[in-house]
Amino acid sequence: MAALDFTEIAPAQGGPDRDSFELFARELLVAEGFKIVEHPDRGADGGRDLIVEEERLGPGGTNVVRWLVSCKHKAHSGLSVMPGDEQNLRDRLGTHRCQGFVAFYSTLPSSGLGQTLSALRPTFEYLQFDSDVIERKLLENPRGRVLAARYMPRSFNRWMQASQAAAFPSRPAPDPHHSANRFFLRPPHDDLDVARAEAAERGLPVFAVVFDADHPTLSKLDFSLGYFMEYQTTKRIVDQHFVAAVGPSSDPAFGALVPSDDPLELARLVAFKPDGAIIRSEGVYANPDEGMKRVRAMVEATDAA
Repeated sequence: MAALDFTEIAPAQGGPDRDSFELFARELLVAEGFKIVEHPDRGADGGRDLIVEEERLGPGGTNVVRWLVSCKHKAHSGLSVMPGDEQNLRDRLGTHRCQGFVAFYSTLPSSGLGQTLSALRPTFEYLQFDSDVIERKLLENPRGRVLAARYMPRSFNRWMQASQAAAFPSRPAPDPHHSANRFFLRPPHDDLDVARAEAAERGLPVFAVVFDADHPTLSKLDFSLGYFMEYQTTKRIVDQHFVAAVGPSSDPAFGALVPSDDPLELARLVAFKPDGAIIRSEGVYANPDEGMKRVRAMVEATDAA
């Protein structure tokens, strides 16, 4: 069963928010690493909603692939995208000098259209972003969760609550901090600006842990954070009431959270609101009882504010 409800994004047929699905597509493609060449606009678009470029680096140098993106938002009707919705594909690709086609759909292509799209290969490349693919990309990494919270807040919040006790994700995620992921129910952010953005969208404070990447034990990150977050209850409280981020003090955004007199022999915990107001700032206390107690106190302080 789908976790996200695409009908939370306004329909494209009319109204002041009729561009929302195309804008959502643009933001997700940027998060996936594409460069936007032509943005969404109103009026005659020549059969394209966006033009994006993908840079591929290989032994022979850099190769740029130009993609034509077609957005079809049919979640409100539940209908599949039909061949009549995507006419003259090869002509459109040629007109816009594109080597690939991105089908960005909130439902699925019909079997007839699916055959037409598959037949683009091998002359053209083809990517399908249907509802299942989009949902997976949104939920499997912290950056995608920011977009889910912005464009589908109700269903995203339901998913967050339902998944808090789950072992997430099912396969290990890349962990630049060597130990951070196993202390949270889901991978924490390693980009503080993105963490702030998710926190602002969800109306939650940020739970940031800062360490010294040059310290032999990363500011005892494994020891201190391991004991602080040992209890499953603590993990659930943090997941429910905060947006977690872990990063090195060499990153200017994380480093700005550390007082000048803290040598980071222990990792530092800083809880703050999206507007920057500090809730708590201290060394990570390596004790599970204190960890749960202090996290609960931060929640109470936030609720009382």
